[in-house]
Amino acid sequence: MFQLLLRPEFAVSAIAAVLVYFFWRVPQWFLWIAEHRRLACAAVFFLTLVIRIAMLPWAPVPKPTAHDEFSYLLAADTFAHGRLTNPPHPFWQHFETFHVIQQPTYASKYPPLQGLALAFGQKVFGQPWVAVCLSAALMCAAVCWMLQGWISPGAALLGALLLLMRVGIFTYWMNSYWGGAFPAIGGALLTGAIPRIARHRQFRHAWTAAAGIAILICSRPYEGVILSAASGAVLAWWLWKTRTPFGIVFKKIAVPAMAVLALTAAGLAILNFRVTGDALKLPYQVYDGQYFPVAPFTMVFSPMPWLKTPPPPIYRHAAIRDYYENQIGKQFQEARSHFVEAFLGKMSAIYDFFFGFWPILIPPLIWPYQLKSTEERMTVLLLVVSMLALAPLIFLTPHYAAFATGLLYLRFMQTMVRLDAWKPAGKALAAFCIALFFCQFVEWTASLRYGVPDPPFAAARQAVIGQLGKHDLVLVRYATNHSPSEEWVYNRADIDASEIVWAREMSPSEDAPLIDYFHDRKAWLLEPDAVPWRLTRIER
Repeated sequence: MFQLLLRPEFAVSAIAAVLVYFFWRVPQWFLWIAEHRRLACAAVFFLTLVIRIAMLPWAPVPKPTAHDEFSYLLAADTFAHGRLTNPPHPFWQHFETFHVIQQPTYASKYPPLQGLALAFGQKVFGQPWVAVCLSAALMCAAVCWMLQGWISPGAALLGALLLLMRVGIFTYWMNSYWGGAFPAIGGALLTGAIPRIARHRQFRHAWTAAAGIAILICSRPYEGVILSAASGAVLAWWLWKTRTPFGIVFKKIAVPAMAVLALTAAGLAILNFRVTGDALKLPYQVYDGQYFPVAPFTMVFSPMPWLKTPPPPIYRHAAIRDYYENQIGKQFQEARSHFVEAFLGKMSAIYDFFFGFWPILIPPLIWPYQLKSTEERMTVLLLVVSMLALAPLIFLTPHYAAFATGLLYLRFMQTMVRLDAWKPAGKALAAFCIALFFCQFVEWTASLRYGVPDPPFAAARQAVIGQLGKHDLVLVRYATNHSPSEEWVYNRADIDASEIVWAREMSPSEDAPLIDYFHDRKAWLLEPDAVPWRLTRIER
């Protein structure tokens, strides 16, 4: 703890807090922008874009490295070609890979929204990452709009700027194809509509809330259902407390919401039917049934007698078996055996991603002061429900909690507003907490002067591609100690038309028909785990 406080950003933040306390007043132009709420949201949106675009010479367009990224890019390529899915390849066993189903059709397992956005970037701009950049900027603007419904305009704009600096520019939500921004947008639209409907009687925002739910269901269905149910309960209670007539609730809130959700459900049913053959079966469920030894959304309180034990998966490739039986299986056992520790670890990871500076910024989030207003009580309730919803998951990465992004920053800013009123010590403490964000952002920006190198796996993959032609077949042979996180076998939506076809080596009798099928391509054997990697021509 003492060594943590000796970090330079803490010293700089303390100095900045003193200067803020004694000499600084909120500029009039900041308050003017904040009071013009649409302008504030637009300013946050364009500021996010401008800052990230300005960093491109030092932090260029990211290259995909993670399993999930390649799967989302497959979805993007599928949608960009005007298809909901792709026919299974006759040699699909050679193309099995993580987070992609090969049967009954060839498609990404993930919900469609991130893939649709990447397809927009690919089709319109020729670069899927453009959609990532736009979605991150929209996330910051949406959270600004959400905060405006709960707290003062100045505090809302400041909270959105803090989110921009901590999450919007430097995290993998902006600098990968993994996603995170869309669930945050959906959660912000949903929760931002609640006080506007209940407090200010702006019933048109029932459409906004429904749009938020639709975005959540099309990006993070499980978390979306939890937040939607909790938000619906909060809104119903608030409307009941203010004696809103049932007729108005039904006509102006329930009907618009049901209309939007019915269209969303119909669209997902069509997608499910085309991909899985069952309108009620998600691609995610098909993939989990084929590869997961345990369902990733199984309650860790297992065994539960009403859950049927699925048959053990059939693995045709050692790398896939190692990933699911060892890595995922181990995480499942740890989550079951040490539930409390695992849950606290998830909360710690979420806190570190959204705020950092452990544990300096924890007190503003869980400060035990009296919750005087309805807004404060509802915020805490929704936030507690959101965090508890993550408890049953076997594993967690920060974008699992993206749906609660607005709530986390709302809670933080509510405490900052309280502290600012507790003069003089509270105001100084609030200034220090806010200065931490600014100082860290400056530190991260300054570190870009050295450039951002490609991850080793991305660099190796690019080097191999540089050695290949534009019409090649590559069989990948992994060593026994291969890391499953470095997966080479990912292809475009139309495998046969791809410039390079990546396939798994199986056995000579199984590989020969594949090589004959691609008889017009040069065939290569890649050994990526050799030092250095080896690329050998396969002679027919």
